[in-house]
Amino acid sequence: MPTRKVTLKGISEWAKVFEDNRDLRGFEGAWVDTDGRCTINVILDDKEMAKLVASKSMKKGKPDQEGRGTTVKFDRKFDTGKDWDSGAPVVTKADGTRWDYDEDGVIGNGSIVEVKLSVYDTSRKDIFGTRLDRVKVLEHMEYIAPDDEDEPNVVQPHSPPPLTAVTAGSKENAEEILF
Repeated sequence: MPTRKVTLKGISEWAKVFEDNRDLRGFEGAWVDTDGRCTINVILDDKEMAKLVASKSMKKGKPDQEGRGTTVKFDRKFDTGKDWDSGAPVVTKADGTRWDYDEDGVIGNGSIVEVKLSVYDTSRKDIFGTRLDRVKVLEHMEYIAPDDEDEPNVVQPHSPPPLTAVTAGSKENAEEILF
């Protein structure tokens, strides 16, 4: 089966999708060999989760603690030794212009995003990989740093508005799954 391109819309949490804020270690140092990974948790509603499942992605997620859907973590290895599948994903604003980490800042929890993923075959039968390729910030929620240095990096205490329907994106050199 060829690589499938999947576009999903959801609520972002813990977006570490830039070179400067990527997760350098992972759980128990699991990502040290690839110089870390760029990661983002996305809360998907039932329709968006069905698109992910239909792509044959092996990402399962877990129920969101606030009941907004299923939280799924997407990632991208930072250094695989190949340019086409490593480095930070492309991050853009809603109008399609590039997001500048230094000028635009961190993507705060509760931001509405659209992620583009590649779901691809691996060398093992019936095992499919999922790679984060692009993040488009549709509605930005500002990151609010904690007042106390001992507190974890928490952001907005309120929930964003409910998700709306996803519009069809452009087709690339792969099958795109849109419902």
